[in-house]
Amino acid sequence: MKMLRITAKKDGFRRAGVEHSSAPAEHKAEDFTAKQIEAMKAEPMLVVEEFEGKPPKEEKK
Repeated sequence: MKMLRITAKKDGFRRAGVEHSSAPAEHKAEDFTAKQIEAMKAEPMLVVEEFEGKPPKEEKK
């Protein structure tokens, strides 16, 4: 599955409707549109890495 690892250079920076953390966070690429991914990659305040992997397990509440 195509995944994105997104790290904000400033904690709480928002892009594509998501508040990004200064700690790397993994997201399924399918959760974003192609335009959102392009915008995040072009954003100097974000580091976006694409990789193949499994989505992180969600915590049960």
